[in-house]
Amino acid sequence: MIKSLVKGVQFNPIFFGAGAANVVVLALGFSVHIIFILGQVLLVLLTASVVADAILMFQPGVAFRGVRKTPRIMGLGDDVRVELLLYYSGNTALKCKVIDELPVQLQERNSEILHTLSPGTNRVPYFIKPTARGVHAFGNLILLCSSPIGLLRRKVVLNLSANVPVYPSIQQMRQVELLAFSRVSTTSGSKNQRRIGQSYEFEQITPFVEGDDYRNINWKATGKTRELMVNQFQDERSQNIYSIISKGRSMKMAFNDMSLLDYAINSTLALSNVALKKYDRVGLITFSDKIGTALRADNRYGQLQKILEALYAETERKLEPSYELLYRSIDRVVQTRSMLILYSNFETPQMVDRVLPILRKISKKHLIVLVMFKDRQLDALARESGESVESIYQSTLARRHIGERDEIVYKLNRSGIQTLVSYPEQLSVNTINKYLDLKSRGMI
Repeated sequence: MIKSLVKGVQFNPIFFGAGAANVVVLALGFSVHIIFILGQVLLVLLTASVVADAILMFQPGVAFRGVRKTPRIMGLGDDVRVELLLYYSGNTALKCKVIDELPVQLQERNSEILHTLSPGTNRVPYFIKPTARGVHAFGNLILLCSSPIGLLRRKVVLNLSANVPVYPSIQQMRQVELLAFSRVSTTSGSKNQRRIGQSYEFEQITPFVEGDDYRNINWKATGKTRELMVNQFQDERSQNIYSIISKGRSMKMAFNDMSLLDYAINSTLALSNVALKKYDRVGLITFSDKIGTALRADNRYGQLQKILEALYAETERKLEPSYELLYRSIDRVVQTRSMLILYSNFETPQMVDRVLPILRKISKKHLIVLVMFKDRQLDALARESGESVESIYQSTLARRHIGERDEIVYKLNRSGIQTLVSYPEQLSVNTINKYLDLKSRGMI
């Protein structure tokens, strides 16, 4: 027991400062006797303080216990609240440095929390943001505690090891669902967008609200009620919606610590949820140099869970994706005309030229929406005028890249392929709006 106590004791910097000062006083005391006596008194006081400090922290009955409360599963890219419940049975409040051994995927090396540990139960909350899917392993909880004297520090290690899986974000899926089924779709920092989604089958007459189509105003009902009334229509149901995700090399690019593949996965989950609520059938295909997942479209109970489990296991690959393989897979899996939401990232017009003949073949049987990404920092750089040679060079390269992206969009549109270019953080909302737009126009 004594050995374990000795291992748990550390000296604070204030102890070394006081000891160094005591040594200086004793050294000066060799020439002045009264100073030597003062040094001896200080040494006795320092020793007594150390003993008293040790008694406060290691007195019998003092115990530390802890519990880490995390969600059963964490969402990719979500701000996740973690709460530490620390129980301390002593009588004196301790100043503690709380170090939680976080999962290696978070790359957090400064996870220290300063907290005053009071007798009884203490709550210590903090937030993390998982940016990778998979199992995240939490380790031990380490407490470095000091009494009010502050000379010693007690190290307490609590074994709170636990594994928590990180799935595609269900929280973001729910938020986007609320936006999709509200009258007006809005996101923080972006302009209001009318929720597009009218169809062909009459449902009911409702009061006009901002965002409704003026063409649907029912003038007869308006004259009777003396307020604007609009016709509401039901969306067409039971259409096939497939999310197709490229897992090639270009999808490994990262924005805000998340890869493009992870943004596409979150968007796919959100889109699948909204499409199912619209009574459409949803499916999933992932591909690179080989087919990963090929899930036929369905709207039965449990389909969203199947998609969630499939997306959880997907990873990027280092090779370029094979669109010939994708064509054969679509021809085998997708039997009827469907909307294909293809998440990819073409970097140059030459890359599009190589796959455009295959995309044209697919578009003869299905409606393709090619989803690509754009970089907010690159767009900002292209707008700068530049004052130095370096900034002018960077701005020129940014404009060239944007010009190539516009050329890619032009080539695809000219070939009858729908396109969506979105910032990664707005991908889910923009993809769902595109789906509702095309659905309302009867293009599926």
